[in-house]
Amino acid sequence: MAAFAQVQRLALLPLVWALVVALWALSGLPWRRGLNRLAAPGVLLIAFVLFLPFAVGDTLLWQWGSLALRWEGLERALCLGGRSLALLALATLLLETTPLPELLAALRALGIPDLLLELAWLTQRYLQEVAAQWQQMQRAARLRGWQPRGSLWRPGSAWRQDLPFLAAAVGTLLVRSYERSQRVYQALRLRGYGQAPLVRVTAGRDPWSWAASGLAVAVALGLVWVQFGGYPD
Repeated sequence: MAAFAQVQRLALLPLVWALVVALWALSGLPWRRGLNRLAAPGVLLIAFVLFLPFAVGDTLLWQWGSLALRWEGLERALCLGGRSLALLALATLLLETTPLPELLAALRALGIPDLLLELAWLTQRYLQEVAAQWQQMQRAARLRGWQPRGSLWRPGSAWRQDLPFLAAAVGTLLVRSYERSQRVYQALRLRGYGQAPLVRVTAGRDPWSWAASGLAVAVALGLVWVQFGGYPD
């Protein structure tokens, strides 16, 4: 990811995406999951870089009145968008294949403060608890006769009639979440929270892990070498 972030040449993007596709294929994860994860960030990136081909550069590719498509802006937009999507794909792959305790332990070994790691771990667990409580409240409401009257994205649906119930449910969820957070904090204090880190560092002894790490470093060094000194401009 650090090497991909340094890529500034459009010619290197096919190599970057070939590496991303190869890593995703080796992980065994479904391709549909990766596409779903990149759909929303992809739309935001397109909206962010859409103006670059029309605002940056001097080499005209197409013009219609005051609207002009320029090569320099198009190259920068493709490089920025492709590089950002590659970084998001690698981040998604890392999160999907690495358990959170191991990931936090690796970050702690790299020198990240324990407080930030514990906050990340507690936040992840807290969000899971909130999601479970919300599903439980919806299930209880349906068992008592509540039925959704429509969808926010469906034209003409009567979803506005559900707003009072949803507002009351969200308020109840916030109160329950606050009370649960207080109980969890008290339980952590009784078990010695603050005296020892929650995230333990375990030394990796898998030879395949060391081999994969060495290969990743070699690929990163190769990309940086090609980027800054591999061939003349």
